[in-house]
Amino acid sequence: MRHIFGDADSIRVSRYDLRERARLENLDWVVMGTLLWGYPDGMRGNHAANIADNLAALTGLLGEARLGILNWKEHFEKVGAIPGIGLSTYTKFLNFLSVSVSGKTALILDKRIIDVAKSRAFEEFTGSLRASGYPTYLERMHSIADTLEVEAENLEFFFYEFGLKLKQPENGV
Repeated sequence: MRHIFGDADSIRVSRYDLRERARLENLDWVVMGTLLWGYPDGMRGNHAANIADNLAALTGLLGEARLGILNWKEHFEKVGAIPGIGLSTYTKFLNFLSVSVSGKTALILDKRIIDVAKSRAFEEFTGSLRASGYPTYLERMHSIADTLEVEAENLEFFFYEFGLKLKQPENGV
């Protein structure tokens, strides 16, 4: 990683840093920076090493994604060929690259957001979320955000940060 980050003893990465780097042509820094941002305590198993070993394939796929993803199913099938990459990690990359998926700006979809939807704490945001339904998730999140007059990414962050900490509805109310 020294060829990406230089000789620094430590690295601090923010959403802003990732978005600024995402504007550049070389995506190596964005990929590795996103891993540091999203998994500050490290990834499970050998995922990070597998991703590093397949960095060229991943950045090539992300380069294609920058042009917009119209067929999510077809695109995400290619992700499966890259060891260590799942829905959560891949949507982080798409989010920081501001990729359009089926006409909507990508948002992060990870286990915590999925658990919030399953909890039924928010009437407008319930259900079972899967990789195949990612475009539907984006449509729903952007629609709720538009209704609330907030940025969709702010809504995603709210659900991530507070969604599981709020009181659950009682008796369907």
